[in-house]
Amino acid sequence: MIEVLYNQGCHLGNHLYLYVAGRLLARRLGLTLKTDPIDGFSRTKDVINGQTIDGQVEILDSADPIPLWPEVDGLIGKKLRITQGFVNSRYFIKDRDIIKTWLATNQAMSVDEEDVLINIRLGDFVPLGLVLDPSYYTHILERIKFRKLYLMTDDPSHEYLNNIKKFNPILIPGYGVEHFRKAISFKRIIMSNSTFCWWFTFVSDAHEIFFPMINGNRCGSWCISHLPAIDLRLDLPEVTHVYNIPNWNSPCPNPTDQEKEEAISFGKKSKTLFLP
Repeated sequence: MIEVLYNQGCHLGNHLYLYVAGRLLARRLGLTLKTDPIDGFSRTKDVINGQTIDGQVEILDSADPIPLWPEVDGLIGKKLRITQGFVNSRYFIKDRDIIKTWLATNQAMSVDEEDVLINIRLGDFVPLGLVLDPSYYTHILERIKFRKLYLMTDDPSHEYLNNIKKFNPILIPGYGVEHFRKAISFKRIIMSNSTFCWWFTFVSDAHEIFFPMINGNRCGSWCISHLPAIDLRLDLPEVTHVYNIPNWNSPCPNPTDQEKEEAISFGKKSKTLFLP
């Protein structure tokens, strides 16, 4: 059996990493999956039956519990529990199609192929100093053509949003799963550094995605510089990884030569953009 326990101090995006990792492991190891369903995602209620193993529980709770996914031979015949971690795209990218079916929700918006969704995480990111500088969003919006711009944010009254006013964004009301259902309707997405945003982008059918990379070690839960095991980059042809992004109202170190070299060498499918 594999058991998934959610840390109630974490947000929806983190819970989805745990659920999907647990279900993938249960599928590969032929184990029963024991976990609570996630509100708004009906298929997390699926009953996953398999082998039930007695004995001592092995807890998979480090940042990178399985060095070479999906080589899981060392876990065969063990009773497993997941409590945190698995914030790494390589666990999921090869199974993207089936994961989409597990997290399927009814698309709640009708939008044009050329419309763009911009996600701006504010809320708790403001006091943590993790908000992306508006130059990330404005630079992209100035270099692409679009029909309408839609805005999804957790704080629609924040003064930060004045920075994108000239693009006439249309605010999408709602929160949480309601936002998820609407976001997956879009074919063009400018992401924020939010795990919730990562998930709705990952399960969408977007054909153009801008992915923010964070310089230095200010945001180890998003990219690679602080905790190497945590890496959410997506090597997909529709993705452009955007580097040299300042943090809003925070000092921004220039990208190191190593970061530039890594950006250029990462992946074979995705693209790279350095902000001026």
